[in-house]
Amino acid sequence: MSSKKTYHHRINAQNIDFRKKISLVSLVNLVLGAAGNNADENGFGVLDLMSKNHSWVLSRLVLDMNHIPVENEDIDIETWLEKSSQAFSLRNFRFLNAQNQVIGYGASTWAIINLDTRRPISLDAIETLKRNIYDEMTPIGEPQRLPDVEGEVLNTFRVKYSDIDVNNHANSLHYVRWISDCFSIDFYANRTIRRFEINYMKELTYGDEGEVYVEMKNHGDYYFQIVTREKGIACRARLLFDKND
Repeated sequence: MSSKKTYHHRINAQNIDFRKKISLVSLVNLVLGAAGNNADENGFGVLDLMSKNHSWVLSRLVLDMNHIPVENEDIDIETWLEKSSQAFSLRNFRFLNAQNQVIGYGASTWAIINLDTRRPISLDAIETLKRNIYDEMTPIGEPQRLPDVEGEVLNTFRVKYSDIDVNNHANSLHYVRWISDCFSIDFYANRTIRRFEINYMKELTYGDEGEVYVEMKNHGDYYFQIVTREKGIACRARLLFDKND
C-alpha cells in the first residue's frame, strides 16, 4: 500500500468519442476510479465507510489538460491526498503519457456524509486519512468556487433509475454528461477541452428535473449552472476549449 499511487490505463473504444479522443465523462470516470482505488487500498474507501453508514461525496473537481488522450494511448494517473481538514480532503492527480511526460493535472475536494442524515461528518475521526497524507501540491492549486451564471438553457434532464448510485443520488458522472451534451457534434469537431471545473452543490435524487444554463464569459470559455425547481442551483461548472488548428 502507498499513500501515493499510480494507475495505468490504455484508452480503448469504450472510453472515446467520435473523434477517437477520450470523452470528458470517461476521463472523469478514470479519475474517480483512481481516487476510489487509492482510498480502498489505504483503508478509507467506500466499503470501509459504508460499514459505519458513511460515504464519500465529491464536492469540487478541476482538470487541466495540455493533451487529451486518444484511442490506444497508454496513460498513467498518479494520485495522492495532499491534505485533510475537518470538513474536506484535497486529492490531487497527475496525468502522464507513455514517455512519462506530464500531460495534465487534477485536483478534487471531498467530504464524508452520514447516509441517514445526509449531513457531513468530521474527517478528523478517520484515522487512516491522517496517516496517508502526501504533502505535495500541483501547479493548478485547489478547485475554486465558480461564479453565478446568467445564460440560456441548452439542455434539460430528469433523474432516472440508471442515474442513481450507491449513495442513492445521481452519480457525479451524470452531471458531467448533462453539461457535455449542451453542445453539438459539429461544435466538438473543431474544439478540444483544455480545462474542466465543477462544483457540486446539491444532491439530485430520483425524479428531479433540471435545466442546464450556459454562458460564454470569454471566447471559448463556457460556464454552466444546473438548476431544479425544487432544489435550486445544484451544480456549477466550467469548460475551457482550445480551437483546433
